[in-house]
Amino acid sequence: MDKSIQLISIPNLLVALLPVLVVLFVLWKWQQGIKTSVWAVVRMVIQLILVGYVLTYIFESDSSWIVIGVLAVMLFSSSWIALRTLSDRRNELFLKALASIVVGGVAVLILITQGVLMLDPWYLPQYL
Repeated sequence: MDKSIQLISIPNLLVALLPVLVVLFVLWKWQQGIKTSVWAVVRMVIQLILVGYVLTYIFESDSSWIVIGVLAVMLFSSSWIALRTLSDRRNELFLKALASIVVGGVAVLILITQGVLMLDPWYLPQYL
């Protein structure tokens, strides 16, 4: 496996912005105000830059089990965090939150790996 850093062109990087724009449009349409969401996007970008070195190590790992494990932890954690404001129905709604985040997360993961990074999915099974 080639361990060089893959350069991403600006047009390909802009493809990653599409899901964010869809969410911001929906929030605007529902008149929820997008100021908080825009601030959340800015925080997210800063966090990704700060943990970029760790993410690079994880995704350059030769073991797909490490990547799958990290993704699983991220999905379970985000599902639990999404329900943080609930106190009485958190356990009841956890599986629904997890399913929602998995569907959205996998869709974005496919968009990024195939539309932005242009990864070859047939290359991956040999590492499973």
